[in-house]
Amino acid sequence: MTLIQSLLVIFVIIFVGVISQRRNILNPVQIEGFEIFLFKIAMPCFLFTATLQHDLAALLHIQYIISYLLTFLVVMAVVLLLFYSTNTASVLCIKILASGYVNTAIYALPIITFLLKDPTAGVLGNLVQIIIIQSVFIVTLNFIHHKEKSTIKKLISIVSTPMIAMPLIGLLCNYWQINLPSIIIQAVQNVGNGASSIALFTFGLTLGSIKINKEIFDKKLVLIIVIKNIMHPLIAFCIGNYLLHLEGYWLNALVIAASAPTGFIIYLIAKQFCIETVLIKRVVAISSMSSLVSLVVITFIL
Repeated sequence: MTLIQSLLVIFVIIFVGVISQRRNILNPVQIEGFEIFLFKIAMPCFLFTATLQHDLAALLHIQYIISYLLTFLVVMAVVLLLFYSTNTASVLCIKILASGYVNTAIYALPIITFLLKDPTAGVLGNLVQIIIIQSVFIVTLNFIHHKEKSTIKKLISIVSTPMIAMPLIGLLCNYWQINLPSIIIQAVQNVGNGASSIALFTFGLTLGSIKINKEIFDKKLVLIIVIKNIMHPLIAFCIGNYLLHLEGYWLNALVIAASAPTGFIIYLIAKQFCIETVLIKRVVAISSMSSLVSLVVITFIL
């Protein structure tokens, strides 16, 4: 399958999700069940299989991890430079996440899988985001707001979620060479095989529910969208290509991941701490729309 054909397949699957949402083929309860299946069963099974069967030396690519984190740190510096003088610490945290935390599970990972034929970088990026970036910022926000009695319990709850627990179990089994029964591995693999398509379809459902009008655009929103959808992939390319000298696959994966929209989890975090919820919901919606344009441009450039 050519690159253009792969890109068309991605758009067709997303378009089916958009039409399903617009035509009300699925009701809200069914959509919620669909999302739960994706995030708690299908995608964790996919990540488990990927980490269990991959060569650890290839999966734990140190240069890619450094590039990923360094890209996020540069984005964070840009946000601090633009918003530091007018925002509180907690608002800055949310704006940093909105500008640099990408939608890995239902966008970056399946698109990397479809376009590059190898999910390794998407799996690794997902682990880096949730285990390192998300944990650090949630602990920081808890410290600022004093809402959690125990930081340890919060970290345990993060690690114990299926999206993190399953790939970690896969990594441990891989490292210690634990041979699980073939029936279990085959069952998990069969459940996870359709995760990429399900994720893109779910992304289409999200796009189908978005209603955008010109009244919602203000300076803060536009700045965050520019940082997320334009500056973020450009920064990723410069760091990956000129500073860390990533090889072709890893560089392409880094730029594709950076072009992904803001993760919906950031809206949930903003809602949990009552920080800029309206703004973040709009950022997630508009960056999701913009990311499709970014994807086409970046795909042909790469």
